[in-house]
Amino acid sequence: MRNQWVLPAPSYNKYVCYPEFLGHYTNFPQHTERRTEGFLNSYNLHLIFNGEGYVFHEGERIQMGKGRGFLYPRGAYQQYGSAQSEPWDVRWVHFRTEISLPLLEEVDKSRGYFFTFDLGAGIESLFDELCRLSADYETRSEPRFSSLLYEILATLLQNSEPLHGSVPLEIRHSIRSAADIIHGECEKPWTLETMARLSGYSNYHYLRLFRVVMGKTPNRYLTECRLARAKLLLVSSEQSVAQIALMAGFNQSSYFIKVFKEVEGMPPNQYRRAFGS
Repeated sequence: MRNQWVLPAPSYNKYVCYPEFLGHYTNFPQHTERRTEGFLNSYNLHLIFNGEGYVFHEGERIQMGKGRGFLYPRGAYQQYGSAQSEPWDVRWVHFRTEISLPLLEEVDKSRGYFFTFDLGAGIESLFDELCRLSADYETRSEPRFSSLLYEILATLLQNSEPLHGSVPLEIRHSIRSAADIIHGECEKPWTLETMARLSGYSNYHYLRLFRVVMGKTPNRYLTECRLARAKLLLVSSEQSVAQIALMAGFNQSSYFIKVFKEVEGMPPNQYRRAFGS
């Protein structure tokens, strides 16, 4: 199967990102490319859901099989191809963007990002929707084209790891699972030790891994979760500020008020008056 679509330039030229050319190939062993430097003036993303193939990068042949992908920046030399005996099941897209995105900043520096990604992260369904919209193109779908592509890139940012990365995907999953538990039970008296125990790591390793995966320390994340709960309670309940502080996990209402004001720029009662119904 060889499905591909070319989209016309959008009528609105300020989308965060927008696909130009995309496709879904299966059982297509002729899928090989060799592009010279400067030839393709758009980003090129390939996600492999089955089969085998390769990329050449800086003289190295890199195997590309199930759960792997590659992303080239604009103007990069590109050489890749599907295996003849076991062709790729691959979704791919060429796209442009008008702003700087975290994943693309790293790609631009390295002239290519080669990675593993989580097959269960929902990227396949996002890509399939992008393909369906392309097959039945309508101008009113422009915002959805842009948002789907952005969601694919954002999901990859959280659910991919460089082939020679320092934090394997299974460890990222364990850290994010622990973060979800902390979010749901933020009122508990968490310590670094009890948080680390959720993933089975020492305090030191948990702190390091949490910073890498979540982009912040566990304590900062916990405080943000508690403040989010407190804000919801302020606007949706008639509980007192002292009661809300306890319900959100703050032992002292004075400390809660201090932290809340530092983050929101106003005390809790003023926030309630501004946003409560």
